[in-house]
Amino acid sequence: MPPGAVFAIALAALTIAGIPVLVWLRAQKRIRHLEMTLLAQATDVDRYEELRAMLQQLTAQTEQLADTQAQLARRLGDGVDQLRGPRIEPARPVTPH
Repeated sequence: MPPGAVFAIALAALTIAGIPVLVWLRAQKRIRHLEMTLLAQATDVDRYEELRAMLQQLTAQTEQLADTQAQLARRLGDGVDQLRGPRIEPARPVTPH
């Protein structure tokens, strides 16, 4: 067999063997990319759920604070009325002149 034919056969064999290797490498790269995309999406969903839970807690605490503030305002109003004593109405209306 002439040396050129051996070289051509070897080159053809390397080319044929190289195609599956290139396909495999590209597939691995694509798989890594898809895994990272799925991981990022899962992380975004987890963050969304965490933020949603925090917002619900904040809403509950705000409602509790508003209720406590209303109770405090009522108690302060009752305390001021007790300090003033009974309200005395004037015998006749007071005119501003």
